[in-house]
Amino acid sequence: MDSISNEEYQRLIKDTNVIEKDGFGIKVLETQHGEMIKLFRRKRLLSTALLKPYAVRFVDNAKKLHALGIPSINIKQLLWCPSIKRHIVVYKKLEGALLREALTQEQEKRAELFQNFGSFIAGLHGKGVYFRSAHLKNILLLPNGTFGLIDISDMQIKHQPLNINLRQRNLEHILRYQEDKDLFRKGLDSFLSGYNSSSLLIDEQTKKIKQTIKHIIS
Repeated sequence: MDSISNEEYQRLIKDTNVIEKDGFGIKVLETQHGEMIKLFRRKRLLSTALLKPYAVRFVDNAKKLHALGIPSINIKQLLWCPSIKRHIVVYKKLEGALLREALTQEQEKRAELFQNFGSFIAGLHGKGVYFRSAHLKNILLLPNGTFGLIDISDMQIKHQPLNINLRQRNLEHILRYQEDKDLFRKGLDSFLSGYNSSSLLIDEQTKKIKQTIKHIIS
């Protein structure tokens, strides 16, 4: 991790577009060259981020996902700027459409998208990926028809497939927003078809997955 001065930071963000900010300042910028600049602040004085900052987790998770063959962002730089007290990650923009927008707009292909999405989530669970920030605006539909993950700092990657309880909890994360629950009502059967065909769960477990989703979207 390299430390940069305020002058170097100002040069880094020159001519960028602000993509996201909140009451604490800028969070995400986009450069003119197709790169993203993500700023991380420590939210609490005493937290695990003191030992392992979220920016480091973000970078580590990207590397682990690529090692598992799961599309995600490509890291270019990990920086620390003392003057603004922010860790900074520079990465290449992952091209694609937000899954929520794709499911909303591609009505003729919605069933196929839901089925493929179900297979993708089953694949993540089978590889031990517990993506707590998973929702339909943090998952991209890529130009080749596969899916990619963004905003990946809040994630655990375990050494074995997720158990049924973690799978159920992760589905709750995916369906945290009402807009996504409404979409899932239109594609539940297709999603379950894809999920069940790509998982190694027994019948009793697949029933629990279905019951969990139906309960969430009811």
